[in-house]
Amino acid sequence: MSDSVEPVLRVEGLKTHYDSTDGFLDRLLGRSRRVRAVDGVDFELREGETLGVVGESGCGKTTLARSVLRLIEPTAGSVYHRGEDLTTLSSAELRDRRTDLQYVFQDPLSSLNPRLTAGDVVAEPLDVHGLATGSERDERVRELLETVGLNPNHAGRYPHEFSGGQRQRLGIARALAVDPEVIVCDEPVSALDASVQAQILNLLADLQEDFGLSYVFIAHDLRVVEHVSDRVAVMYLGEFVERGPTDAVFEPPHHPYTEALLSAIPEPDPLWDGDGIRLTGTVPSPIDPPDGCRFHTRCPRLVPGADSDLPANVWRSVAALARRAANADDVTSLTATRGADDRTIRAGDSTPRTDPATRPRDPTPRPDAVIGRDPTEASRETFGGLVREEFDLPETLPDAGAEETLGEAIDALYDDRIGTAAALLESAFTSPCERHHPPEYGVGSDHGIACLRYDDGFDEEAGTFEDGSEPAGSSDSTAG
Repeated sequence: MSDSVEPVLRVEGLKTHYDSTDGFLDRLLGRSRRVRAVDGVDFELREGETLGVVGESGCGKTTLARSVLRLIEPTAGSVYHRGEDLTTLSSAELRDRRTDLQYVFQDPLSSLNPRLTAGDVVAEPLDVHGLATGSERDERVRELLETVGLNPNHAGRYPHEFSGGQRQRLGIARALAVDPEVIVCDEPVSALDASVQAQILNLLADLQEDFGLSYVFIAHDLRVVEHVSDRVAVMYLGEFVERGPTDAVFEPPHHPYTEALLSAIPEPDPLWDGDGIRLTGTVPSPIDPPDGCRFHTRCPRLVPGADSDLPANVWRSVAALARRAANADDVTSLTATRGADDRTIRAGDSTPRTDPATRPRDPTPRPDAVIGRDPTEASRETFGGLVREEFDLPETLPDAGAEETLGEAIDALYDDRIGTAAALLESAFTSPCERHHPPEYGVGSDHGIACLRYDDGFDEEAGTFEDGSEPAGSSDSTAG
């Protein structure tokens, strides 16, 4: 990999927003809604390297990939290739530039024209850019098919006559036809069997070595990303939350989201129990992303408020109650219930949290806390116990003020005043992560993490900011 000063590709402040307004009346009344699919992304791609972009489905990876090559027009930002901004090019200029920038799609079958033979699919870029004609064209097609491991004699076959792996090889051959220097690979192996995945990954590695290619490699499988990437960017809800050299990203320190993704990688061990980090809640809508850090609604390491005297894990449990109450339609989702065999069934779960053979049985009968019954029909004491049980809260919080607030909130929930309870909890248990959008903090050579825990004012031992200080260098709202 070359250490050239000028990156082959540089992306600055890239945003791609979609209009999701429903109908003419909404537009007439000005009720517009924007999906912030990509919302301020920066990265560099160096000559001969692979940049892996990883994240959950729906985080904006594919939109980012297509926006970089202007297959989708970005809303804002710049994409520089060899110093020239692609977003300012005309259609004709952009077409000429596509000889340097190519794309490999996720689904090889849908990306290939079923009416064209394999030879015509590979030759199409040659025809569009006027790179070869006649016998030279035919020879170039045969050469490309052979390069990607396909039989040149199969040039007359149609896409449906190839296997999935062969079709992806065909898509790669098409991308290579114009001799590009950058290829954006959008989950090129996610639709393939494991054995075929390895073959395609090895092919891409060989092509990179032979032709000096640079890849932007989109994936949701961290094992694949670790195998192929020189550097990795972790994406969540339209933003990068961590990026750096692969070895640095896969070793501590981590962004909490990266840590959760890494914990979910299965181990090749029959005794592995899959004890990963369980992220609660759902990914927020990109139409209305949360203020502050976008991951704070699911973060298992949420920073407590500086004025809290509660242990960090207890504070986070109360904050989780506040977040869920803010979106709850009824109190059932805020309480644990018990079955006839006394197993705890959490709200939204289909299985018990603990094995009944190992879980100690509660000697106190709970006749009013059975599945399917309205928890508000139970006594106030039992109801409060179910709320605390659902969020792993102790019977009494160690801070008197916090306990008083929690008690008032549980009273409001018992009276079915969910909004009042949510307001009480949110006013008393607010994290700096909810108020401040984290910048990217440098934690090593070329390694950045967008998390307030890496701010200079954060006290690791106390688990919050020193003496009520506020994070430096962050804004009070969402980015952009």
